[in-house]
Amino acid sequence: MATAILLAQQGLDVVVLDRDEAAPDDPEEAWESWQRRSVGQFRLVHYVQPGGRALMEQHLPTVFTAMEAVGAIRYNSAEAQACLLPDGAGKDLDLSRFETMTTCRRPLIEYAYASAARKTPGVEVRYGCAAAGLVTGTEVIPGVPHITGVRTESGETIDTRVIVDAAGRRSPLSGMIEAAGGRQSPEHAFESGFVYNTQYYRGASLPEPRDDLLCAIGSISVLTIPGDHGWWSVTLYHSPKDKLMRNVRDPKIFERVVRALPNHAHWADGAPQGDSFSMASTANTTREFVVDGVPCATGVVPVGDAWGFTNPSIGRGITLGLMHAVDIAPAIAEHMEDPRQLAAEWERRTDERAARWHASTVNFDRIRAPEVEAHLHGLPDPFDPSDPSVAGPRAFTSASHYDPEVLQWFFEVLGCLSLPEEVMAREGVFQRVLDVALSTPPYSSPGPTRAELEGLLV
Repeated sequence: MATAILLAQQGLDVVVLDRDEAAPDDPEEAWESWQRRSVGQFRLVHYVQPGGRALMEQHLPTVFTAMEAVGAIRYNSAEAQACLLPDGAGKDLDLSRFETMTTCRRPLIEYAYASAARKTPGVEVRYGCAAAGLVTGTEVIPGVPHITGVRTESGETIDTRVIVDAAGRRSPLSGMIEAAGGRQSPEHAFESGFVYNTQYYRGASLPEPRDDLLCAIGSISVLTIPGDHGWWSVTLYHSPKDKLMRNVRDPKIFERVVRALPNHAHWADGAPQGDSFSMASTANTTREFVVDGVPCATGVVPVGDAWGFTNPSIGRGITLGLMHAVDIAPAIAEHMEDPRQLAAEWERRTDERAARWHASTVNFDRIRAPEVEAHLHGLPDPFDPSDPSVAGPRAFTSASHYDPEVLQWFFEVLGCLSLPEEVMAREGVFQRVLDVALSTPPYSSPGPTRAELEGLLV
């Protein structure tokens, strides 16, 4: 929807094919009854990082307005953490750039995008209409299929100048290209999935933040996200190998574990809303659409999760997808009459920003996943603590809980505003992080030991 709106803003006519049904007329109805069977994580908690809010506000103002209309709240987790700094060190900071506009309930976010798209001149959305195959024309590059249209499951052929694949992580495009005579997009995956268990709550007021939104506590992590109209969510996630943690699907055991987390127990004080939701995430993946300078096909480009996706452990999916759409939509508008150049520009722009953010996000899992396994099995630290690629992120995270300057640098990275290597390259940043980390105890969120956790799970 974001890509469609961005393209229409440049004067193009856009037809969106959506295999699922249209959103209901009311946002609460969307939460209760809207079925998005093609979106596996539709009922799971979602979050818009400050970087995503900034992109939305600048490039998609109608979506921003629609988010406000469904009740999405302005929230600033950096301000919340600044209030927890020792000796009131964060009380005078200007942290406005870290504000976001969000709600934990994804159906309402999708409702806002769908509402904005409906009101955008030049955008036509066809619900219940799935693509079945690609139509090819005269090749632009010898041996590479050139796509000139799409066939729907109903048998209709839609002629196109460019096809944008925004079908997400389950996109069938690669197989369609192969069926059209092209090569499949090579996939690159880093296996590091988690199992997520989410319970929604509602109360008269949102819980007071007493720790980070996302906290690593031994073999589990806890994620607490505020939402609209007094809604919020608590998510516990763990290794798929942790069979005992599967028991948190029982509401009583879920609450028992949350109550055992001193900084998070009060997040279970609201009224539970419906059943909990569980999801096992897939591997962090990218699809190589241009191989050695040659596209798998011309006349089509993937955007967002259709190109690359991460597991949702640090809540960057919406924001990284927006980054890619904002970068690729102008390239489509500029080069749609030159398919060869469009493919080259797609690759350049993808490598320039989206690919770097994807790699940075995967690096988080490269550290956290082995830590989880070590805690699960009672093993020592799986990393050499002197390894800069591990010690650096650990020091950065810990120091952000003690120092106002480091906190701001840390939230630039956490909120998808600046890449970690960009922040660390600034004069004095690395030394400041190191000095603070060495002069303060390593920060950790309080919680049960593994043995205590296992006692809670039976």
